[in-house]
Amino acid sequence: MGAMFREVYFIYRRNLRTWLGVPANVISPLFISALLFVLFGAMFDRTISLGGFGTDDYQAFLVAWVIVQVVVFSGTDSGFSLLMDIMSGYFDKLLLAPINRFSIFFGSLMVSGTRALLQALVVVFLALALGVDFQTGVLGILAMLALAVIFGLVWSCLGIMIALKTRNAQATQTAGLLFFPFIFLTTAFMPEDQLSGWFKVAVKINPVTYVMEAMRAMVLDGWDWPIILTGAWVAGLMLAVLLTATTWMYRRQTA
Repeated sequence: MGAMFREVYFIYRRNLRTWLGVPANVISPLFISALLFVLFGAMFDRTISLGGFGTDDYQAFLVAWVIVQVVVFSGTDSGFSLLMDIMSGYFDKLLLAPINRFSIFFGSLMVSGTRALLQALVVVFLALALGVDFQTGVLGILAMLALAVIFGLVWSCLGIMIALKTRNAQATQTAGLLFFPFIFLTTAFMPEDQLSGWFKVAVKINPVTYVMEAMRAMVLDGWDWPIILTGAWVAGLMLAVLLTATTWMYRRQTA
């Protein structure tokens, strides 16, 4: 077991350095999300007068959406990073090395979790700089970051599964577009009470909504445990299901 931990650590360190070694990989998703955060916060600020937002600060309402967006995007990047190792032949070399093949998998997942943490942390710092007041304080911020890491691992599993199944760069990159409906068919910009029709139904059945609402509660409402625990339960269940499916696929693809 100790040997496997060392293997995971060294693979994690190598993959983390690879990610940090290309600044565009780090900056691009953060820049886009930060830009949308600022622009949407300015353009739709007056929608807060419709009521039901739980705050008079529209940017505070958007924080949860921005965090969800950056961690979902990081899932696509995780799959693409693995695919680059596959296409370069490095992945096959690792499989031939005298190490546990699951060390490769868990090392990649650890990098995904680190990416989600760092990107969510940047969003929190940006929100604080813009004057957003987190009602749950420092503990709430830490809890939100922990939920962001769990949710980031969910989407990383999806990205890795797509990369393993297709082994195609274009397909893996394009698959990221499939994630967009999950981000926007939520209460990202308006509270549920202001929604109607098919859109409100889609929001209710979208699991991302519940994770987003849990994060939003930590920003706006304080420790609203029913909402927070529901979001944590949904994220945990999604991770359990997708981690099991990804592990199964990884075992088959590397057998």
